[in-house]
Amino acid sequence: MIQQPLRRFILGVIVFFPLTFFVWYISATFHLAPITLITGKLLSMLIPDALMWLRLDGHTLVLASNFGHDLNGAVISPPIGDDVLGFHLNPLIYSYSLPLLAALILATPSQHKAQNLLWGLLLILPTEVFSMTFSVLKTLTFDVGAAFQTQQGISAPLADFIALGYQVGTLLLPMIAPLIIWVALNRAFLTQLAPQLEHTLNPQPHND
Repeated sequence: MIQQPLRRFILGVIVFFPLTFFVWYISATFHLAPITLITGKLLSMLIPDALMWLRLDGHTLVLASNFGHDLNGAVISPPIGDDVLGFHLNPLIYSYSLPLLAALILATPSQHKAQNLLWGLLLILPTEVFSMTFSVLKTLTFDVGAAFQTQQGISAPLADFIALGYQVGTLLLPMIAPLIIWVALNRAFLTQLAPQLEHTLNPQPHND
């Protein structure tokens, strides 16, 4: 009895994931735009002296720092003239959580797919902002290096924390966040597959 909906769900994920992945890839400029805007505003508040601007160029995130080279080749801030240290980053390496979540939601039998899809898109957004924020901070901390760390008063433990945040944002969150959000939005389907999860996913209030 349980195998039938489970098979349909697995088959649905296999069918929908290539489709959502394709739509995600060709529309990257659009779904990454709000992530880039929010991350840029956030970093402008956190490190206003270090970041000049953050923009998208197609699928690529372009970071213009407020650092450059002096006549001796040393990294200084503010930069001299147009000699600005810039970086090209790939935000697709951590935003693939979006098509994965969309495929899971579309493959799940539910009367509220559109509503769940909208909630899923909203709930996954903070995780992408987290990943992009730490990606930029990691680039400034280790690629600009000592000049950025000195300007922002970044200690060795804080640099390690930024490196850890980057690893979490690129390796763990893109895989874990879609599953957590999908479980939260589809508890009825999960309890249908595994009734023993009823008390875990839908705890009843205690009557004292």
